[in-house]
Amino acid sequence: MIHGLTFKEYVEEEKTKLSEMNKAEKIDYFKEYYLKLCIFAVVVLILLLWLVVDIGLNLRHNVVTGGVVNTELNDEGAEFLGKKYLEHLKLSRVFNQVGVAPDIFLDDDDPQSYTIFQAELAINSYNYLITDDKGLDYVVETECLADLDTVLDSEMSGQLSDKKIYRKLKESGTEIAAAIDITDTAFAKEYIEPGGKVYFVISGKEEKYDSAVNMLKYILEK
Repeated sequence: MIHGLTFKEYVEEEKTKLSEMNKAEKIDYFKEYYLKLCIFAVVVLILLLWLVVDIGLNLRHNVVTGGVVNTELNDEGAEFLGKKYLEHLKLSRVFNQVGVAPDIFLDDDDPQSYTIFQAELAINSYNYLITDDKGLDYVVETECLADLDTVLDSEMSGQLSDKKIYRKLKESGTEIAAAIDITDTAFAKEYIEPGGKVYFVISGKEEKYDSAVNMLKYILEK
């Protein structure tokens, strides 16, 4: 009911009112009684659409997430690790996503940069890392990484035996295969700014190690 009228009666009454008005009066009537309502309806519709899109994006399957630490990755490299990786896997961008954090820098003059990165490692934000010597040493210190000798299958492990970088864990003193040296790969030469060693590290949750291994294979096949 609207002002004691059914919706149909209300519509008929409004039509009658409008039929008795000239163009200028109709415009004034609309501005006075309906303009604010229309603006409100449009705003609500936009918010609802934004909410639906946002929920849809957040519900997409996260295939893999990587972080590039103390290493400059160009725009083409970010696309290679993101959009092109989904294309390589023949996965739809509507239902899947690949995360890449291309600019993680550990600054000795900014202790917070270490604190933030350590917190991200602790909550398994990254399935893999691409980093330099400094970044590798810090990840080893936090012990938030996988032993590649136990993660890679025997065939891949053998193929990369001369590229494995071993480091000792601080807590236990155990030596592990902490990284793969990818400095001389086509990927690093094309997408990474020259200047030092480039390593691939597997981190994050153990049940997601396979996603990082697949990314490593993709990079090596470049």
